[in-house]
Amino acid sequence: MKVGEIIRIISCGLVGLIVMMWLQPYLYDQKFFGVIKSIPLSDWIKQYTLAAGIVFVFSFGFTILWYILTLKNQESDSNSFKLVWYIGLFLLVIIVSLSVYFNNQDEKGNLIQETLISMMGLFLFNSLFLLYWLPTVTSTPGLHRRRLVPGARIVNDLIGRE
Repeated sequence: MKVGEIIRIISCGLVGLIVMMWLQPYLYDQKFFGVIKSIPLSDWIKQYTLAAGIVFVFSFGFTILWYILTLKNQESDSNSFKLVWYIGLFLLVIIVSLSVYFNNQDEKGNLIQETLISMMGLFLFNSLFLLYWLPTVTSTPGLHRRRLVPGARIVNDLIGRE
């Protein structure tokens, strides 16, 4: 376990948390993504915050789980770990989809169409890129760091990580 790996995971987590819980609600509040007509904005922000919290906890949790698994299994077969990484990615897509579906509804239970695309896109970016791919690609420990996560060789060369 190296301190730099932990710092990169925590840094990505903090950036993801700030983006999800502060920046994106602010952009919706400023009507950057359009006007929500079917529900009061304050009620929708509460739904958004709940969904963002769920997505954040699962995404960051999967990243921590990935780090612990690869740290404890340095000598294991890398192909099985690639499969684990992709399963995590797939599960996060499902979690994001369910969070958006169940936390983006008006009083009648209908999906709020005005925010569906932007919310789904932002959550996928946050979950898959900021909170899962980026920390796993920059912090996977030991012998696995250049082989498992897609783009790891390029990113690790860019940040000077041998």
